[in-house]
Amino acid sequence: MVTYSFQLENFEEWLADFATKLGTPLHDRILTLPSGLGEGIMLARNVNSNFSYAIMNFKLTADLEMHRETGSKSFMISFNQVETHRDPSAGVAPPDKRPYFRNDIFLAEAADSATLRLSAGTTVKRLLILCSHDLAGQYLPQELFDKLASFAKANSNSENPLLINLTHRTMLKELFEIRDGDPLSQIRRLSSVIHLIERSLHSFLRQEQATLPRTVKKTDLESMQHIERILSSRLEGFPSLESLAHEVFMSTSKLKNLFKQVYGHTLYDYYNKSRLQRARDLLTNGQVSIKQAGSEIGFSNLSHFAKAFRKEFGILPRDLVKGR
Repeated sequence: MVTYSFQLENFEEWLADFATKLGTPLHDRILTLPSGLGEGIMLARNVNSNFSYAIMNFKLTADLEMHRETGSKSFMISFNQVETHRDPSAGVAPPDKRPYFRNDIFLAEAADSATLRLSAGTTVKRLLILCSHDLAGQYLPQELFDKLASFAKANSNSENPLLINLTHRTMLKELFEIRDGDPLSQIRRLSSVIHLIERSLHSFLRQEQATLPRTVKKTDLESMQHIERILSSRLEGFPSLESLAHEVFMSTSKLKNLFKQVYGHTLYDYYNKSRLQRARDLLTNGQVSIKQAGSEIGFSNLSHFAKAFRKEFGILPRDLVKGR
């Protein structure tokens, strides 16, 4: 196991210190994990003295424990997409043996200590953002700043984080796909980070108004994240309600009501939005024809695909292709 304790002031210093701990050099503020720990990268950028971010995209071959000691007066937002066979907070395997998917957003105080344990075999995609109280205070109304500070303090030990929704997932996917060979990579990353901050604040404000996720048990939230993972990755057709309910050992009526409560969409609407977003990504990247894009996400009729696409995005597939 690799263990690492640190005080967090900014992510560039943090990554440089971690690299020294591992005995691995940095290249342009990017750490390539040594083979004894895993494969993949960690990247850090300081935008200024009050704002920095880090990106993690790797799979572990050894256990890793990171302990953050009391640090600066800053907000830390973490977007977490983690797949493992052990709960990262508890270090134990789920009782039903299915993989544990963590897809959540935590707003916490960097001044508070915290420990993250990740086991060998864990796949990690994380975006971490550090923003000083001074900087946040310059841009946020006092009332919102106070709410965020209170929420961050409580969220550090909460079992009910904000959940990554389809919008977050799409934006994170674009962020993780940015390559350093792109001459605009730093600008594109910063733009993505700022947009994700805006979306997470929007999610926070919606939760403040609705407070729905905080009325759901932790085990049920984990089950809904498992279902969300299935719906967002499945393209060949909508699974039956019975098969989805069997995945999480609950009735179909409870599953339908709980998913709508947590994600704000019905199961089919979420699936449909997810597959249409996949088609849009394919067309935007020029990977396939319009017919191929529709077929890949389960549409055998091209006009039905075009109609659904326009309803979702306000534009026909052919107009999107013309504008590339």
